[in-house]
Amino acid sequence: MAAPAVVVERAYKYYGKQDKPSFKPVLQHLDMTVEKGIIYGLLGPSGCGKTTLLSCIVGRRKLDSGEVWVLGGRPGEKGSGVPGPRVGYMPQDIALVAEFSVRDAVYYFGRIYGMKPKKLQEQFEFLTRLLELPKGGRLIKSLSGGQQRRVSLAAALVHEPELLILDEPTVGLDPVLRERIWEFLAELARGGTTVIITTHYIDETKQAHKIGLLRDGQLLDEDSPEEILRRYNCNTLEDAFLKMAMRQTEMKHRRRPTLTASPDVIPESSIVNDSRYQSREEFNVVTSSTDVLTKKEKPQHIPSSSKGRYKAVFIKSIQQFSRHPGGLIFSVLFPIIQVVAFFLAVGHDPRDLHVAVVNYEAATSPLGLDVCKNGSLTTVIQREDETCEQYMLSCWFLEEMEKRKLYPTTYNSTEEAKQAVATRKLYGAIRFPANFSLALGIRAAEGFVGDSILNDSTISVWLDMTDHQISHFIKMQLHKAYEQFARRTMAACGKNEDLVQIPVRFEEPIYGSMNTEVVAYMAPGVMVTIIFFLAAIITSTLMISDRLEGVWERSAVAGVRPKEMLHVHITLQSLVILVQTFEMMIVAFMGYKLPFNGSLWTCGALLFLQGLGGMCYGFLLSVLCSSFTVSFFIATGSFYPMILLCGILWPLEGMPEALRLFSLALPFTLPSISLRDMMEKGSSITSPSVYTGFLITLAWIVGTLALCFLRLRFRKT
Repeated sequence: MAAPAVVVERAYKYYGKQDKPSFKPVLQHLDMTVEKGIIYGLLGPSGCGKTTLLSCIVGRRKLDSGEVWVLGGRPGEKGSGVPGPRVGYMPQDIALVAEFSVRDAVYYFGRIYGMKPKKLQEQFEFLTRLLELPKGGRLIKSLSGGQQRRVSLAAALVHEPELLILDEPTVGLDPVLRERIWEFLAELARGGTTVIITTHYIDETKQAHKIGLLRDGQLLDEDSPEEILRRYNCNTLEDAFLKMAMRQTEMKHRRRPTLTASPDVIPESSIVNDSRYQSREEFNVVTSSTDVLTKKEKPQHIPSSSKGRYKAVFIKSIQQFSRHPGGLIFSVLFPIIQVVAFFLAVGHDPRDLHVAVVNYEAATSPLGLDVCKNGSLTTVIQREDETCEQYMLSCWFLEEMEKRKLYPTTYNSTEEAKQAVATRKLYGAIRFPANFSLALGIRAAEGFVGDSILNDSTISVWLDMTDHQISHFIKMQLHKAYEQFARRTMAACGKNEDLVQIPVRFEEPIYGSMNTEVVAYMAPGVMVTIIFFLAAIITSTLMISDRLEGVWERSAVAGVRPKEMLHVHITLQSLVILVQTFEMMIVAFMGYKLPFNGSLWTCGALLFLQGLGGMCYGFLLSVLCSSFTVSFFIATGSFYPMILLCGILWPLEGMPEALRLFSLALPFTLPSISLRDMMEKGSSITSPSVYTGFLITLAWIVGTLALCFLRLRFRKT
C-alpha cells in the first residue's frame, strides 16, 4: 500500500512549562492522515493550532510527543527533502523581502531550489498569467495586501513541489481569482501533487477531497466533505462543525483531568470511543506507531543545491541592502560623520573665555581703570644697585592672559566681579592689589617678606568650578601667563629668566610630544567604539528584520540552512566593515594628521576584527531579542557602561581594583590601549600591549558566537 503524503500520530505540542501560568497546550492527541494527490482542507478558528501543526509538518517545530511522517520520512532527516525542495510553503504572513521586486521574490525561491534559469523564467511567466501578478519590476513594499499574497503564492508554486502547504492563501483575493486558484490546485492534485490548505472560508473547502476540522488543538474529524455532511446529518459544513464543537465541549467537561494531563501519562484507554474515533477506524487510518511500513518509504534522492542556496541568499542580501538608501547612506557615511564630528568637537582649547578683573592697581593711576587699554603704561626702571622700580605690572599680566584667549572684563569691586561669575556671565574673577607692582618687586628682591608684602604681591582668583574642563583650562592658562609674565619682568630687570622657573625640568618626552592633544589619546578608543557598535546595530537590525518579516523562517522551510544565511551575512558585512575601516583610517591619519608610528596594516586588522566582534554581538542581540525596541535598549544599555569603563573618558588607574579588572574584559579597553601604543609608541604585534588587544577581540568573537549557538539550540529544543 502506498504511503500517505503526511501522517501525524498522537501529536502533542505545548508552549511554556507545565508548572507555569503561561503553560498552554496547542496540539492534543492529534491524529491526521493526508493521502497523496489530494487537496486537504484544514479548517479551524484562529488560535486553534493550524499554523503550529503546519510548522511541525514542514520541520520547523518539534512535537513534544508523537510522530510526524512527510513524504515517507521524518522532517529534518537527511535526504527527506523536508524542509527543502519537496515542499512548497506559503505562510500566513507575506514573508517576503520588502525591497524585492515581484520578479526578485519568485526568482529568490527558484534559485534556492536550484532551478535552471530558463525553467525559472517559464514558471514566472506562467504564474504571472495565472495569478495576475503585478509587473515584475514593482517592489513588494509598493503592492497592496492582496497583490503581495499572490506573489507569496507564486513563490510557493514556482518549483512544482510534491507537497504544497498553503496557510490562508486566498484571504483578500477577488472571488474570481480565488476560483481560478482552486481550479489550478485541483489540476495539481490530479497530477500527483498533495495540497494542504488552511482557510477561514468553510464553503470554499467543499472543493477539497478531504477536510479536517481542528479546534482547541484536537482534530475533531477528517473525511471528504460529502461524508462529513452525511455522517453528521447536516446540510452545511458550518452546521457539521458546530455539532462537532458542541460534542467536544461536552466531552471536555466529562474528562477534563485527562485532557489536561501530560502526554506521557495519557493511556490509550482514556480516549473515549466516540463517533470520531469509530469513523477513523472505519477508514483504516494508521493509529499505531508500530505500523511503520504504511508510512515509511525510501526517501527520494534530493540533489544538493547548496550553490544555488548561497547564490540566492547572496543576491537577496545585496538587493535588500542596495535598495534601502537610508541603510546604505548610514553604513557608508555615518563612520565618516562620527569621526569628523569627534575631531571637530573634542580636544580643542576653549575660546572666547571672559573673566572679571578687579584691578585696584590701575585705580591708583590718573587714567583710572583704562590705564591698560590704550597701550600699556607698565614701566620697569633698572637702578645702579641692581634693583628695579616697577610700575603697572598688572597690565603685562593682562596682556599675557589675552594671548591665551582669556579676555578681561573690568569691574570696580570684588563683590561686583563675584556676582557676575555667580550669574554665569563670566567664568572667573581676578583681583590685583593696589600695591601689586611695588610689593612684587620687594618680594623678588628680598625673598623673605612679611604677610603684608605677600598679600599685596598675590593675584587672587575665584573660578566657577562647576565646569571642570573650562576651570581646569583657565587655571592652566593662568599659570602659563604668570610664567611668561615673570620671565618678561626678569628680562626687563636684566635678570636671568630661568630664575622664575620651578626647579623641575620636563625634558623631551620618551613617547609623544609636549603638545600632544587629548584628541590623540581619545581617538583610538573612539574609532574602536564606532566600528564595533555600528556593526552591531546593522547586523541586529537586518537579522531581526528578516525574522519579523518571516523571510528567515520561509527560507529555512525552502531548505536554506542557518549557517548558509550566516555565511552570506558575514561575507557582506565583512565587506562593509572593511570599507568603514578604510574610511576611518583615511579621515584620522590623512585628513586630521593623527600621529601614527606603527604598522597601518596591524592597525587596520585590529579595527576590522573589532567590526567582526560588533557583528557577532549583533548576532547575539538578534537571537536574544524579539523586536527592534528590545534590541536597541540592550545595545544602548551596554554601550554606555563599555564607554565609561574602557578608559577613554577617564584613566583606568582611577577605578577601584575590582572594577578595573572587569573593564579589562570589555571589548574596547585593551584594544584601545593596543591601538594607542601602535600610534604613539610604534609598537608591533609582538608587543604584549598590542597582542592582548587582538586576543580579547578574538575572545569576544568566539564567546558571542558560542552564546548564539547555545541560544539557538536551546530554542530549538
